[in-house]
Amino acid sequence: MCTKCHPELVDGYKEAGDWCDEHGFPESVCPQCHPMQAPQTGATAHSADNGEWCAGHGLPESHCTKCHPELIPKFKEAGDWCDEHGFPESACPVCNPMTPPGAKTATAHSSDNGEWCAGHGLPESHCTKCHPELIPKFKEAGDWCDEHGFPESACPVCNPMTPPGGVAPIEGVEPGTKIIFRQDDHEKAVGIEVVAARQASVGMGITAPARIEFNQNHLADVRAPVPGIVHDVRVDFGETIEKGAPLFVLESAQVGGTQAKIQAANQEIATARANLERQEKLRETGLAAERQVELARRDLQAAQSNLGSLNNALRLAGASGAARSGRYTLRAPISGTIIARPGVVGAFATEETSLATVADTSSMWAMIDVAERDGFALKTGQSVTVTIPGATDAKFPGKITWISPAVNPRTRTITVRAEVKNPDASLRANQFATAEIGIAPDASGVVVPRSAVQRLGGGTVVFVRLSQGQYEPRVVEVDRSDGDLVQVRGTVTPGEPVVTTGAYILKTELSRDSIGAGCCEVPGE
Repeated sequence: MCTKCHPELVDGYKEAGDWCDEHGFPESVCPQCHPMQAPQTGATAHSADNGEWCAGHGLPESHCTKCHPELIPKFKEAGDWCDEHGFPESACPVCNPMTPPGAKTATAHSSDNGEWCAGHGLPESHCTKCHPELIPKFKEAGDWCDEHGFPESACPVCNPMTPPGGVAPIEGVEPGTKIIFRQDDHEKAVGIEVVAARQASVGMGITAPARIEFNQNHLADVRAPVPGIVHDVRVDFGETIEKGAPLFVLESAQVGGTQAKIQAANQEIATARANLERQEKLRETGLAAERQVELARRDLQAAQSNLGSLNNALRLAGASGAARSGRYTLRAPISGTIIARPGVVGAFATEETSLATVADTSSMWAMIDVAERDGFALKTGQSVTVTIPGATDAKFPGKITWISPAVNPRTRTITVRAEVKNPDASLRANQFATAEIGIAPDASGVVVPRSAVQRLGGGTVVFVRLSQGQYEPRVVEVDRSDGDLVQVRGTVTPGEPVVTTGAYILKTELSRDSIGAGCCEVPGE
């Protein structure tokens, strides 16, 4: 009935409607949905009788075709056979691992967090080094490794288990390994320093290079709306100003002409008003028609409208209609700092000539170059923390406001713009910076300083001080980092002293291809 071993049977079961699409077996005998018993035995793939366990191969003796090859034809005939591993499919120690007799539900690949023996690398309930009284029980059950002195099902050498948190062991760090300084003065000479691991919340982020630019939404270019000659400069380069502060005084023939027109417009209004009053009196005596009064009123309104237009033109230029000098004042459009001031006395200014640039530096842009592989995690609104080389204590918070829709073809990076707060003007345009983009919310866990984490044998370790002169490597996996602190998973618990300064020296003692410091000993090597 096995459609894996006999694919020619598939069509027949599908036609009969007896098919499990999810697992690719007949529905009636699907080993996942409807597991069946092995032939001639009540043992399932999760249990075994105490008297018939093969500890060497991890399955019942009645199913061990390595120790009893004469059983092979029986299981093949019953369709209960794993061609890949050479065991009955129902008890294959690779495909369907069974629980040794007397063992708890923990397998050789998992463990409850509360019962882990970090010193020997297996559950406390299986540690016969710490609990030698358990040895007879495991030997009686046939679950014993004579070579290493542990239960075969949890032997940290033959069947290494995954510690709580899912951290796999690494080569070169056997359970119970310790580094011992031969003399106290050797430890002092190395200068080892420790910091207590602690429970803290750390977010997941992306670190990328950045450059600082002025916020273009808080930048103003000062130009002359009406052509003129710069008569006076009221502001200096680098000066901080408020909105509306006078910057330049210009003399303009066009402004002078407008001021003269305003004087004439005022005269026209006075004449039109007098004419309207005269026409209204004549209408009262019957000497003027209503039409003449309306025409006089229209003339007054036209003169007033003309004066309003002229005054608006001068107002936009910053000039006064009462003056006749032709001068007008350019004022600051925003509060900020003068970052450029090419305008000087005597210069001819037009709409195409920049006289000054004002920047509000309380908000800056960080242009971040994020690696293409990290682009999927980017979203507008994500928090950003910017740091400047050399200013380790200064952190500038901000948020992503724009993400480029294109990848740079030369650098294979994505440009991201973040608006960053800069209240004390510490950030300056064109500075290089480092940006930490938060892509996941904070999560609580055990954190250690970054300097405590060491790479070894394709894995990661930290060193825990057990006592004066004694240290133990603990295998960990790095979850996330905020730059200074690293969140780790493994057997390190809050409060344990982890080595920061000197951790690299301890690592050399474990590296077989390293000369090492020569001041320590590693028992067992």
